[in-house]
Amino acid sequence: MALADHTYSFRAPADLADRLRAAEQTYAELSADAALAADITRELEIALQRRLRGATGRGAGPGRILRAISEAFVAATEAASRDRELAAELREFDSADRSGAAERAALLRRSAAYPDA
Repeated sequence: MALADHTYSFRAPADLADRLRAAEQTYAELSADAALAADITRELEIALQRRLRGATGRGAGPGRILRAISEAFVAATEAASRDRELAAELREFDSADRSGAAERAALLRRSAAYPDA
């Protein structure tokens, strides 16, 4: 049985179309890495649960649900992208932080030598 095409519409922030395009590109880039794809999936689940909680039920039309899904996808890819950038910055900081690493190592050695201190 063939389904008829139907156009759905919903009100959304003016920047949603641009953010959706960016999210699509980000998703294509990040999902090639299995670990990042898992991060996006986890973020998407959380974002969907949060948004659909208020978009479903009596009086919720397909437009509200589609908006929630669209916004969840954008939020998930933006969060995964931010996490990727923060991880890169942390790796860079950690590699440049020679004295801090030495101090942490010394503190760990002291705490191991004197566990009751």
